[in-house]
Amino acid sequence: MRLLLLVTIAIFASVTAIFEDQAGKFDWRKQLVGCPAKITFDKVGSKSDRLIVSTAQSVLASLVLNTGNIGWRQIMENPSGSTNGLTFTKDREYIYSISEDGRSVRVWNKNNGVLAHQLPISEQKSEIQAIHVTNQRLHVASGRTLVVFRLGDEKPVETVISKTELTFSAFFQQDDVVIHVSALKNAGKSIELSKITEDGAFEPLKTVEIKDFEPKNCHVQEAYLSCSTGSTLQIVDIFRQKVQKIQLETEILEISGHGPLILARGAKNAQIVEITAENGAQVRKSVDIGAGEALGITENHESVIVTSSDAVRVVFVNSATHFSAKRVKMAENLENSAPKSIFGRKNDKDWEIVIVGEDCHVEFVTVDQNSKSVNLEWSREESLITAVSVEMVDLPLSESQQMIEDEFEDGESNIISAFIRRIQVQFGQLCRQITRSIEKVIYVVTSITKNGNGVADFINSVRSASGSGSAASGPFERDYFNLRKVIIVATSTGTVFGIDSADGRYLWKLWLGEHFQPLESPFDGEKVPLFVQRTTAHYQLDGLASVVFSNKLTHNGVIVSFNPMVGKVVSRNELGYPVKRLSLLPVHTHKHVYPVMLIGKNEEIKIFPSITPEELSATTPYLYLLDIQSQTVQGLKIDISSQKITPVWQGNLGLTAQDDIIAVKGKSFNQKVHSQGRVLVTREVQYKYVNPNLAAIASINRADQHMTITLVDIVTGQIVHSASIGKAAKPIHMVHSENWIAYSYWSDKGRRTELGIIELYEGTEEQHTQKEVFDSKIAEKLPPVVAQQSYIYAQGVDAMSVSETEQGLTTRSILVAHPSGNIHEVSRRLLDANRPMELTQAMREEMMIGYMPEIAVATEEMINYNQTVHRVRGIKTSPSGLESTSLVLAYGTDLFFTRLVPSGTFDILKDDFDHVLISLVLTGLVVGSYVSKRLARSNALASQWS
Repeated sequence: MRLLLLVTIAIFASVTAIFEDQAGKFDWRKQLVGCPAKITFDKVGSKSDRLIVSTAQSVLASLVLNTGNIGWRQIMENPSGSTNGLTFTKDREYIYSISEDGRSVRVWNKNNGVLAHQLPISEQKSEIQAIHVTNQRLHVASGRTLVVFRLGDEKPVETVISKTELTFSAFFQQDDVVIHVSALKNAGKSIELSKITEDGAFEPLKTVEIKDFEPKNCHVQEAYLSCSTGSTLQIVDIFRQKVQKIQLETEILEISGHGPLILARGAKNAQIVEITAENGAQVRKSVDIGAGEALGITENHESVIVTSSDAVRVVFVNSATHFSAKRVKMAENLENSAPKSIFGRKNDKDWEIVIVGEDCHVEFVTVDQNSKSVNLEWSREESLITAVSVEMVDLPLSESQQMIEDEFEDGESNIISAFIRRIQVQFGQLCRQITRSIEKVIYVVTSITKNGNGVADFINSVRSASGSGSAASGPFERDYFNLRKVIIVATSTGTVFGIDSADGRYLWKLWLGEHFQPLESPFDGEKVPLFVQRTTAHYQLDGLASVVFSNKLTHNGVIVSFNPMVGKVVSRNELGYPVKRLSLLPVHTHKHVYPVMLIGKNEEIKIFPSITPEELSATTPYLYLLDIQSQTVQGLKIDISSQKITPVWQGNLGLTAQDDIIAVKGKSFNQKVHSQGRVLVTREVQYKYVNPNLAAIASINRADQHMTITLVDIVTGQIVHSASIGKAAKPIHMVHSENWIAYSYWSDKGRRTELGIIELYEGTEEQHTQKEVFDSKIAEKLPPVVAQQSYIYAQGVDAMSVSETEQGLTTRSILVAHPSGNIHEVSRRLLDANRPMELTQAMREEMMIGYMPEIAVATEEMINYNQTVHRVRGIKTSPSGLESTSLVLAYGTDLFFTRLVPSGTFDILKDDFDHVLISLVLTGLVVGSYVSKRLARSNALASQWS
């Protein structure tokens, strides 16, 4: 019985370890909370050990104060456009937040973030929100609705619905008195004060007049409402129902404060205004501040903190003393923006300060008054939550790879010099290999000396020596299979990151400036186009990448070029006009740089870097312009030599005024198609219609919910195919690759998500003899043969992408991101328009899959297993040096990186293949066979003598 129990336990243990040895080895995940809008220090016992953070991305989180790690995180519904974060308050045990755009209140446990209650407020959405908690009641204001709950009860004590829309709402408390302040939409410059009685009723108190009242210029603190108009500061004492006015020296740009202190910031200084019962409001002190400095006040009201990118100043309110402490300079390749807001408190020993930058960089520092030092405890790069563009760049060639390139790039015709050069290169490679072998031997000997001299210790030391040069810890050079890359991420907050794909660590950071503004896309919203113009394949030249954005002041386009390996800016050019269209040209200069072409609103053309007509003679760039308002598409021909744009064709695609264009997808010019045809069961070849100039345009008719996908040749304007799908609605996602278009949509008729596929073929005769130089202007004999099919998909879709490999040989997979946080790998063999309804014997021999209306969603096909990735906005794939392996980065609220093998690792040994053991076994067999041969010969000789 005991033996059977042990065998059963061993079997279960082996089953659970099948995937655990791979989890986290080739993938990593970065969890983010977003750009903090509100931060409060939360005390547990006698010290503060966590931060309660509300972010602009509707995330409520608890951060461990000592490390900055996420204690817990709650992701709410998608933000409706407000950057003020969630409205929340807290008491000793719970956090109360207004969620669902003001329609409910959620009560969270502070220790673990578990949802305790959800209280309904109203059915109407509203951004005018306020919440306040006392020892007995919870007061909530959302839009026109005012609700009072008794703590612990789910039914409200009192509900008041205003007849007029509110433009301002806030709660104030002094002792046990709670007053609600509101401003009606058509009430002009007055605010209404209402006292909340013990039974929860709202008792009107008084109407207070405020000159030029504007809610966005007001600040709410414990017992005061302060508003600014030019250089005039108006302070409303809520509990005395008085309005005090103070005329300051300069115009007020921002108001903040805590307790009886108000900070009125101007262009060059900030006035500290103190409110007392005896003297009213008076200016206590003036603090000089610069343009790149942020200021705030500590929770105990005794000091004002002014911070910049290189120093922290502490100004005491009740005395004339102040001191400044210099911050430690960041690494040269990590460039941060100026601070935007600070949150601080004073404890017994020092000041604890949270600094939030313009680029959403969050730092927690402590300032010691005695040593006048600033200690950086931790930092978080929260701007990655706004990632909009991603590219992957190969690492530079290693020394041995450069030697090989030098060997074969020698153009000398002299055979003697070529032979000598080859000998030199081979000798250099031999020396390099010997050096590495000696280092491994020294490592093994040292490990055995420290750990022991058994056989197991020897094997472990050899394994460690083999893995000591791993991608994560090895030199910054290309690995043998080109699996390690630099991930370039551009965000909508004005930062560009270089991330190591091996472990997700930051290599460099580039801040694009305080006047940064992303470009606007009619389909994707904010966009920061990112282009890789020169890779590291040319080892004599550095890589080159560029980002394009807009200047916030002039609205003109700006292009910044940088080295993608180190993040060093190469050039920064500002155009004299806004950018209307931009594209990466499919030709390169003599320095192997693919130029970026920018087109302005008045058809101005700029190319970075410049290119000669001779270099462009191989091809003529064609572009298309899509007018969303008029529903028209225009084809353009670019003449680089004359810097002119020539219209070639124009059409309206047959759309009506009820049709809305919702998505456009083209194909990348560097996409590789390995097989030009598809072999049928009848042994005929069905040739693919591979048109690099094909664009897929999706539109929906508002009247009858009809979706149309139109395939247009942008060179000639020819409509290649038009597909119609009935009863379709948003969200729509498309993927365009090779000769097929995959798409997803919500079916109103079936009340489900469906996946569709459109495949185009030329037929069984190849119409273009040279597929590499596909020419849209060559007349085709027959129109393409189109196959179309739809499948039921039992999950929602947030994003779609397709796997990419180096030669396009591996079967492609479609990656589908779910709202639940999973990323599903759907094989192209399943999403096939030619799956037959009935299988014949010949089809079964060809391993064809019969048609079924549903695509199964299996848990083992989730590439992120249990690593949930929330709110995925995009999935970037990139080929590696292995044809079987594709690299994948999913970005949204989280970042997730992994490797994908759609057809299995057919070109490499399995990861758990034990090279050391097999080498020892082979060595033992060779030695054993030699010894056995000698013994057999001795025995044969002895037997003959006997």
